[in-house]
Amino acid sequence: MKQSSGLKLKGQALIEVRDLEGKVIDKEIVNNIVVNVGKERVAKLLNGVSTTSFGFIGIGTGTNAPATSQTSLQSQVKREGSTQSYEANYKSVFEKTFSFASSYTITEAGVFSLAVGGVMLDRFIFTGKEVNDVSTLYIKVTITIS
Repeated sequence: MKQSSGLKLKGQALIEVRDLEGKVIDKEIVNNIVVNVGKERVAKLLNGVSTTSFGFIGIGTGTNAPATSQTSLQSQVKREGSTQSYEANYKSVFEKTFSFASSYTITEAGVFSLAVGGVMLDRFIFTGKEVNDVSTLYIKVTITIS
């Protein structure tokens, strides 16, 4: 009799552009992929071979389609520490609100283990979000283990 637990990691992201008062100007929800190096890090965390978890979100202007072989964003603009939490039903959540001094069209994001370098867990692209000094960009990444 064949047994299979089929452990899988699935990602989803909420992206919101907000004005400085917090009003949502633009909102999008996209699915994202957990990349190979991210899967490897998760496996190493399970048995203690690695103790460096994920705690940063990077954003950028790249538009290449996500692929499991990727190890970084295509064109990173910022990477900052995120707030991590556990949501019921096997969900890890990473959240960050970015502020800007200059104007950008942000189109990609991912979760990372370090502020510089490190391991990328996932990557996703989305419709260009225009941001500047009078707006913020909120990213919420949910990784579900099933």
